[in-house]
Amino acid sequence: METYVLGDIHGAFKALEQVLERSPFRPGIDRLVHLGDVADGWPETPQCVERLLAIPGSIWLQGNHDWWTAEWMATQPKLLDLDRSWYTQGGKATYEAYQRHPSQYIRHHFLDFFCQQLPYFEDEAGNLYVHAGYDPTLPIAEQDPYDLVWSRTLWRYGLEATAYNECFIGHTPTWPASTVPYQQANVWNLDQGAAYSGCLSLMNVRTKEFVQSDIVQDLYPGIKGR
Repeated sequence: METYVLGDIHGAFKALEQVLERSPFRPGIDRLVHLGDVADGWPETPQCVERLLAIPGSIWLQGNHDWWTAEWMATQPKLLDLDRSWYTQGGKATYEAYQRHPSQYIRHHFLDFFCQQLPYFEDEAGNLYVHAGYDPTLPIAEQDPYDLVWSRTLWRYGLEATAYNECFIGHTPTWPASTVPYQQANVWNLDQGAAYSGCLSLMNVRTKEFVQSDIVQDLYPGIKGR
């Protein structure tokens, strides 16, 4: 079994399909760890969720945009009552996509996907997977869940992920400075700006071989991402 790590999708179902087709990843045999932010930006978040649900044994981490989406799904408020921070930072596309589906469908995604997302994941090889980052001076179990989906300190300051072999994160785009998965200390960043005009990345954790989608903006001509 190999472990593959997948960057921030942000509703780009076409990009998700491309990396799964281009990678030697074997559904049902290999492990897929998605680093969070399946939602917000491009217009196909529901399709992305369905695709990830169909991959046996996949592990889904919660991103900050997933947090926002789950908060909306919990009560499904109307347009005027939405969190404006979420709506203006990619949530508009997610909201409009789910408006095409009945409330039962939204509830299904809320319970079976968003409520199943993890704050972090530790594998048997001593690696940590987390959406945004963490405080290396504290045990991971003692971290504030908010920081795990929002904090950029680990990446911005190039900190070592102490107590771990390697750490894999998303959240802070490396694009446009780096258009491929990028390493600082023992931390790998898999967010190559798929929410904007970058690409989606899928990488083998052991070998570091990776595949990428086309530039996501080219996959959705005439549509603005985040």
